[in-house]
Amino acid sequence: MKNSLNLCLAILLLVVLGCTCPKLSELGKKEDAPTPRPETSPVVNSTPPVTAKGEYDVTMAKFDRVKVGMKRTEVEGVFGGAGTEYYSGKGGGSTFISVKYVGDNYKTIFVSYRNDKVTSKTQAGLK
Repeated sequence: MKNSLNLCLAILLLVVLGCTCPKLSELGKKEDAPTPRPETSPVVNSTPPVTAKGEYDVTMAKFDRVKVGMKRTEVEGVFGGAGTEYYSGKGGGSTFISVKYVGDNYKTIFVSYRNDKVTSKTQAGLK
């Protein structure tokens, strides 16, 4: 009788532990089937192709107005905006920034600054 009582207690103990043990309870669960994804049709790009329309009015006259030593705010006034920053860095106690202004037909003016003053300018596509 003592052995059967011990056996019943051991089985009861295993059942109770098995119910609370996360690893054992996971073994008894069925694995969830992956959720099927809805079939989708391919997306057709209905947007027109990129045109050569620029964001800024870029001209040789405006390029000529930009001078070495000019403040960044003055250059932004010439073009009517901040341009697109494509480089920035710090070193030797100075801040270096390069900005581009892109106009129609990919006409571009590049302006480089050190501590917000023009150090150089270049252009592409202007006549």
